[in-house]
Parts: sequence; structure tokens; C-alpha cells
Amino acid sequence: MSRPGLHRAVARLGARRRPVALGVLGAGVVAAVAATMMPLVAAEVPPVVLAAVADTTVTQVPQDGDNGVKTTLASCPRLCDGNRNGRRDALVGFVVRGLPADAVRVRATLRMYTWRTVASRVRVHPARGGTDGPGDWERRPVLAAAVAAREQVTAGFNEFDVSAAVTGNGPVAFALVQETGRSRIYWASRENGTASVRPHLVLAYERAPGVAPARSVALPVPSATFGAAPARPVPSRVPAPTRPVAPPAGSLPPPTSAPGSQVPGWRLVWSDEFDGPTLDRSKWNLRDNEGRDIDRGCNVDEPDNTFVSGGSLTLRAQRETVTCGSQTRQYTQSYLDTIGRHSFRYGRFEVRAQSPNGPVGSRGLWPAFWLRPEDGGRGEIDVVELPGGSDWYHAATLGIFYDYSPVKQDVRYAFPVGHPGDGFHTYTTEWEPDAIRWYVDGRLVWQRDRTTTPWFDEVFHKPYNLRLNVQVGGWLGNPDPATRFPADFRVDYVRVWQR
Repeated sequence: MSRPGLHRAVARLGARRRPVALGVLGAGVVAAVAATMMPLVAAEVPPVVLAAVADTTVTQVPQDGDNGVKTTLASCPRLCDGNRNGRRDALVGFVVRGLPADAVRVRATLRMYTWRTVASRVRVHPARGGTDGPGDWERRPVLAAAVAAREQVTAGFNEFDVSAAVTGNGPVAFALVQETGRSRIYWASRENGTASVRPHLVLAYERAPGVAPARSVALPVPSATFGAAPARPVPSRVPAPTRPVAPPAGSLPPPTSAPGSQVPGWRLVWSDEFDGPTLDRSKWNLRDNEGRDIDRGCNVDEPDNTFVSGGSLTLRAQRETVTCGSQTRQYTQSYLDTIGRHSFRYGRFEVRAQSPNGPVGSRGLWPAFWLRPEDGGRGEIDVVELPGGSDWYHAATLGIFYDYSPVKQDVRYAFPVGHPGDGFHTYTTEWEPDAIRWYVDGRLVWQRDRTTTPWFDEVFHKPYNLRLNVQVGGWLGNPDPATRFPADFRVDYVRVWQR
């Protein structure tokens, strides 16, 4: 019945019955409106408040010292406080977790507390790396374009809409860059004694109507460099009396029988079965004396860190002090790639491997098999990443990157039984012109295509090379005293098929 029809019906009723009728009709209208609103209300989800997991102030002033454990963060433009090289940027990092696959209209708000009102422009930039370091300017992370800004900060919490930088679960980091004003703005850090003023990220979202709820996942950022590493001199090692050495051939238990190399519809074009006595250098580059700003280890070409034995390749991470270029690192690690040797445009990429990570003693360990563009440009395909620690060891991470702003899409696959460190498992990615599919132990677990990824065609139609490494430290945390070394990432084979 139309609204005029309702009024005419009420007007025909007697005076005594009119209030009752109005009440009945009003209740009916409210019920009808409520019924239409119920799917929307049901889709609303209470906000999620995330605490910072790391923060620091990167500074041009060496006298600032270690900023990683201070109770405040600072921002200031160049010429800050009269210092010719006085710039400081406040960095804060979070791990986004709990967003379900059917989350829509995600709104992310960064809340930062300061103690005074300042007429100063502050912009927020997504940042890549370095939020848990001492704050050396030489290690300042790469900043993407600003996603939020304020022309004045006020005493108390200041809110920045950073939704454009939060595209799903996983680590995110932000830099507060002060562009105007000549004095420092102090922000409360995660170490501040007053818990209520510490930085936090507030997530609000809705569930897509008509979609069954999906288990939420938490994702890491892939281990990757920002560009080609400069050549460095050979690392010198500080002697360690208990330094472990590579076991002789045959001392490690061999992997169980692997699946065959014949795959219907695919043609094997490249493989390494690791059946020889040493690493095949015609297939792999082995990085040496490379210290990156995204982890805590030194990539070394040493027989104790990379060796073939018993039909498998071992990439070993060790706790040992080495001089890595101009730095001193407390860990060594292994990193192989096929840059300049082998690259592929589309294909089926598979690794059979065993992670070193278990429920205890694996924090800060991060093995992976992944692909990057041969031209060094945008794009990445993570066949699998297997980070350690109690929050991460039990699942495999599968993902793609556009660049390192970061713009990414990834998912965590939890094993129905067991975990990646309980034995050898097979991880496969089929990359075709119109779709990318991921399999774990032969089970299809994820897919991306043009409908899910607006930048699919921009980055996934060029040759990619292979990367195989074990990383120590980074965005998902650094080793603690309980982390077990040496930590061995064992690889049975790497195979590439094409149509």
C-alpha cells in the first residue's frame, strides 16, 4: 500500500480507533524497514584495534642514539631546531590480522598521540622495512606516496585515514613525515609507560552480503630486496669455537620418494633434483657478503650454509658473528637466484621442501621460494613462504606483489593435519596468461586473476627468475634466545614446466 493509501485508510477510522490503528500501522512500517535493514546490520562488524608491534625514529642526527626503545617518537623537517641535518621521521609498524576474505569497505585509521597542538603539516606514508631498528638514517625505509595528511596536529590523539595502504592481512608500516615547522613533534611510542596513549590502528569493515564467513588469516610480507645489491668485499668472520659445519654426504636422512616429473598438459623445461655432490653453479647464483636492510642476516657463499647431501639441498641459517661489508651481523644465511641464467614467462613452478620451523624455537626464521621480474621492475609471485614463530609456523603463505609500497594480495593456508616443518611438502604455482593458481600437496588452495587483481596485466606478462632463500629476522620478528640454530631449510627439488 502506498503512503497516501495508508493515510486515507486511517482517516476513515473513528476517533477512538485511530490511535490504535496508527500504532499497528506504525509497528508494521517499522518492522518492514527493519526487515530491509537486517542484512546490512548483520554485515556490520565491531572495529578491531591493533597495537603497534614495532616503532622507531629514523634520524639524520647521530647524537640521537638508539631510538628503538624510547618512550616517544619524533618528527621534524630538515633544519629542525636549527640543525642543518636535523630531519626525523616517526615510524610505526603493525600486523593486520583477523580480516576475513569477505571483508568489504575496509577503513583503517592510524591514531597517534601527541602532547601539544602544533600548526605543522604532517603526512603519513606507507613504509617498507626498518620499523624495529635503532633509527639510523642510512637504514631509512623506502616510502610510498602519502595516503593521509593533517595541516595541524592537536594535543591528544590525531587520526589519519590510511585505508589506501591496508589491502588485507599482513604487516604494514607508516612514516609520519613533518613538512613544516621548525621544532620537533613528539609522539607517544609503543614503549610509553602510559598504555592508553600508545599508537594503534583501528580497522572497521563490513561482511559482503550473501557470502559465507571465511576463516581470517594473517599474512607476512615477502622476503625480497628493493633492487640489485652492490658488489661487496668478501666477508671476514669472527672465529667461533663451536661453529657448526656441514655434515658429510649421506649423514642426513634422504627425503622420501618424490612425485614424478610428468604432469599432464605440461612439459618439463627446467629442474634441479640436487642429486649431485655440490650445488650446480650453472643453474644458480649464490649471493655472497650481502647485508640487506630488511633482515638481520648476512647472505654468504659458504659450504657450511649451502650444501647438497643425500639427494637434497640444504640452506642453513646460523647464529655467528660476521663482518658483512661495512656492517657486523650476528647471523649468516643462504640466498640463491637464477638472475641472468634462467627466467620464465608463465609456467608451473614447484618446490618440494621441509621448513625448519616448529611451534617453539623458530621465531625469526623465514624460508621461501619465489619469483621476481628479470627486468627488476614491479611484480612478485610467492610460490611459498614459511615463516617461523608461534603465530606463523603452522601455515604456508602464498602471495603476489605489485610493488613494495606495499601493494599485495596474499593468503595463509593452514594444513588440515600437521605443519610445513613436519616433513617434506610440495608447493606449486601455475602461472598462466589469465590466472595464477596455488597448490599445496596437490590441493588447489588459492587463485588470482583479472577479476581479483586490477594490476594483473601490468606485472604478470614478462619473464621472471627464481629465488630460493632462508632469511633471519625482518618484519615478522627477530630471533630470540629460544630460536634454534643451525636452522636448515631442506629442498628435495625445484621444477619448472610450461605448456
